[in-house]
Amino acid sequence: MPAPRSSGDDFDRAWQRALDDLELDVERAEAVLRDSHLEPGETAPTVTWTPPRLTHPLPDSMRERAERILERQLALAGRLATAMTSSRRHLDVVERIVPSDPHSRPMYVDQAL
Repeated sequence: MPAPRSSGDDFDRAWQRALDDLELDVERAEAVLRDSHLEPGETAPTVTWTPPRLTHPLPDSMRERAERILERQLALAGRLATAMTSSRRHLDVVERIVPSDPHSRPMYVDQAL
Protein backbone atom coordinates (compact mmCIF):
# COMPACT_ATOMS: atom_id res chain seq x y z
CA MET A 1 0.00 0.00 0.00
CA PRO A 2 1.49 3.41 -0.98
CA ALA A 3 2.45 5.82 1.74
CA PRO A 4 -0.04 8.63 2.30
CA ARG A 5 0.85 11.90 0.60
CA SER A 6 1.89 14.76 2.78
CA SER A 7 0.25 18.13 2.53
CA GLY A 8 3.67 19.51 1.54
CA ASP A 9 3.48 17.46 -1.68
CA ASP A 10 0.01 18.87 -2.35
CA PHE A 11 1.28 22.42 -1.79
CA ASP A 12 4.20 21.81 -4.13
CA ARG A 13 1.89 20.44 -6.83
CA ALA A 14 -0.44 23.41 -6.44
CA TRP A 15 2.47 25.82 -6.86
CA GLN A 16 3.79 23.83 -9.81
CA ARG A 17 0.38 24.10 -11.53
CA ALA A 18 0.19 27.81 -10.75
CA LEU A 19 3.63 28.44 -12.26
CA ASP A 20 2.77 26.27 -15.27
CA ASP A 21 -0.37 28.36 -15.84
CA LEU A 22 1.52 31.65 -15.49
CA GLU A 23 4.19 30.48 -17.91
CA LEU A 24 1.56 29.41 -20.43
CA ASP A 25 -0.15 32.80 -20.16
CA VAL A 26 3.18 34.55 -20.83
CA GLU A 27 3.80 32.30 -23.84
CA ARG A 28 0.34 33.08 -25.23
CA ALA A 29 0.83 36.81 -24.79
CA GLU A 30 4.28 36.64 -26.39
CA ALA A 31 2.76 34.78 -29.35
CA VAL A 32 0.05 37.43 -29.78
CA LEU A 33 2.70 40.15 -29.80
CA ARG A 34 4.99 38.22 -32.13
CA ASP A 35 2.20 37.18 -34.54
CA SER A 36 0.25 40.41 -34.44
CA HIS A 37 -1.04 40.08 -37.98
CA LEU A 38 -4.79 40.15 -37.50
CA GLU A 39 -7.26 40.40 -40.33
CA PRO A 40 -9.68 43.35 -40.35
CA GLY A 41 -12.37 42.74 -37.77
CA GLU A 42 -10.39 39.93 -36.11
CA THR A 43 -9.46 40.33 -32.47
CA ALA A 44 -6.65 38.81 -30.47
CA PRO A 45 -7.67 35.98 -28.18
CA THR A 46 -8.27 36.96 -24.59
CA VAL A 47 -7.85 34.88 -21.50
CA THR A 48 -9.42 35.71 -18.19
CA TRP A 49 -6.90 35.20 -15.44
CA THR A 50 -8.06 33.89 -12.09
CA PRO A 51 -5.51 34.01 -9.29
CA PRO A 52 -4.77 30.59 -7.85
CA ARG A 53 -5.84 29.89 -4.30
CA LEU A 54 -2.58 28.97 -2.69
CA THR A 55 -2.48 28.50 1.05
CA HIS A 56 1.23 27.93 1.39
CA PRO A 57 4.21 30.15 0.53
CA LEU A 58 6.21 29.51 -2.62
CA PRO A 59 8.64 26.64 -2.01
CA ASP A 60 12.28 27.72 -2.13
CA SER A 61 12.93 25.10 -4.81
CA MET A 62 10.58 26.99 -7.19
CA ARG A 63 11.77 30.51 -6.45
CA GLU A 64 14.19 30.71 -9.37
CA ARG A 65 11.53 29.61 -11.85
CA ALA A 66 9.02 32.09 -10.42
CA GLU A 67 11.58 34.89 -10.77
CA ARG A 68 12.26 33.95 -14.41
CA ILE A 69 8.52 34.02 -15.14
CA LEU A 70 8.23 37.42 -13.46
CA GLU A 71 11.13 38.75 -15.55
CA ARG A 72 9.40 37.55 -18.71
CA GLN A 73 6.11 39.14 -17.61
CA LEU A 74 7.79 42.49 -16.95
CA ALA A 75 9.69 42.42 -20.26
CA LEU A 76 6.48 41.50 -22.07
CA ALA A 77 4.60 44.33 -20.36
CA GLY A 78 7.22 46.77 -21.65
CA ARG A 79 7.00 45.39 -25.20
CA LEU A 80 3.19 45.53 -25.10
CA ALA A 81 3.27 49.16 -23.94
CA THR A 82 5.66 50.01 -26.79
CA ALA A 83 3.48 48.19 -29.32
CA MET A 84 0.34 49.98 -28.08
CA THR A 85 2.05 53.37 -28.32
CA SER A 86 3.30 52.59 -31.81
CA SER A 87 -0.15 51.42 -32.91
CA ARG A 88 -1.74 54.58 -31.52
CA ARG A 89 0.74 56.75 -33.41
CA HIS A 90 0.11 54.86 -36.65
CA LEU A 91 -3.64 55.20 -36.16
CA ASP A 92 -3.26 58.94 -35.55
CA VAL A 93 -1.38 59.29 -38.85
CA VAL A 94 -3.93 57.23 -40.75
CA GLU A 95 -6.78 59.30 -39.29
CA ARG A 96 -5.06 62.47 -40.51
CA ILE A 97 -4.54 61.05 -44.00
CA VAL A 98 -7.94 59.43 -44.53
CA PRO A 99 -10.71 62.03 -44.74
CA SER A 100 -13.37 61.66 -42.10
CA ASP A 101 -15.99 62.99 -44.54
CA PRO A 102 -16.49 60.54 -47.45
CA HIS A 103 -17.68 63.46 -49.63
CA SER A 104 -14.63 65.62 -49.02
CA ARG A 105 -12.75 66.90 -52.03
CA PRO A 106 -9.05 67.01 -52.72
CA MET A 107 -7.27 70.19 -51.63
CA TYR A 108 -5.32 70.39 -54.90
CA VAL A 109 -5.28 68.96 -58.40
CA ASP A 110 -2.07 67.46 -59.74
CA GLN A 111 -1.68 68.92 -63.23
CA ALA A 112 1.69 67.33 -63.89
CA LEU A 113 0.09 64.54 -65.88
